[in-house]
Amino acid sequence: MIRVGFVGTGNITRRHFGALGHLRDQAEVVAVCDVIEERAIAAAQPFDAKVYLSFPEMLAHERLDALYVCLPPDAHVDQELVAIERGIHLFVEKPLPLDLAKAEFIARRAREAGIVTNVGYHWRHWNHVKQVRTALADERVGMVLGYFLNALPGSPWWRVKVRSGGQIVEQAIHVVDLARYLIGEVERVSAEYAERGNYDEPGHASDDVYTVNLRFRSGAIGNLSTCSILHRRYNVGLDVLCKKRMYRIRDEATEIDGPGGIERIERSNDAGLAENVAFLRAIATGDRTGILSDYSDALRTQRVVIAANRSAETGQPITLPDEA
Repeated sequence: MIRVGFVGTGNITRRHFGALGHLRDQAEVVAVCDVIEERAIAAAQPFDAKVYLSFPEMLAHERLDALYVCLPPDAHVDQELVAIERGIHLFVEKPLPLDLAKAEFIARRAREAGIVTNVGYHWRHWNHVKQVRTALADERVGMVLGYFLNALPGSPWWRVKVRSGGQIVEQAIHVVDLARYLIGEVERVSAEYAERGNYDEPGHASDDVYTVNLRFRSGAIGNLSTCSILHRRYNVGLDVLCKKRMYRIRDEATEIDGPGGIERIERSNDAGLAENVAFLRAIATGDRTGILSDYSDALRTQRVVIAANRSAETGQPITLPDEA
């Protein structure tokens, strides 16, 4: 039985607690830690897990096989490194730390320790994305168009760019990661950001409209349009344009628009469950083939979004390193 602990029990953890509730024959949630006691108690209750308000205290009292790190970007202090030093396997929710040097160091230490790592890019696990990835192996992609046109989230930390990294880093990173997964690595990034709609929102200290241009090493080009000024979630997904065919990927389905008409592939699986199954299987058996984004791979996505922020700040395109 794999003994699991959580640091952070906010909204993002619902998917994992739900999945682990179905996987009680493989894993036991034994401890949860959060700075908000009421939230930690509510998360722990279904599993009869112990509640901690201090991460060092949790590690001092619990023997863990796996740790889920589900924290805002600015709250990543040393949790991953402490876990690595103890040989604890890591499931880290996106995004990685905003400090790229720290993320690079964590990735290196995790590789050296040989622990299992998984980062929560669950879009990769949708069944229809798997079919698109297979189909694209026979296509020459010309262009990708990404969207995360949304309302402003309520979390106070999300609204402050120095804490969240802004919408490109904290939210639209899913679209960037999906583009990387399907099209390949990005070699150059340029971006323009502005604050146009939320300047009078309490506690808002970030941009709220974004456009990011990407050039992939394959020669394909991409554009990501993002905002947090709308009254509702409007358009979130990725369009992949090839000669005579377009793949329109959304969470509920993919539509393939080609010469013979439109084929629709519905989502038929629980991606959150799938990524947790893959993580636990890798720990139990050593088979990591089901892990679609380990920490080192997620670091490549993080480099792209941090480059977008730098480009917007400097007004200059950013070329990414060639190293893997």
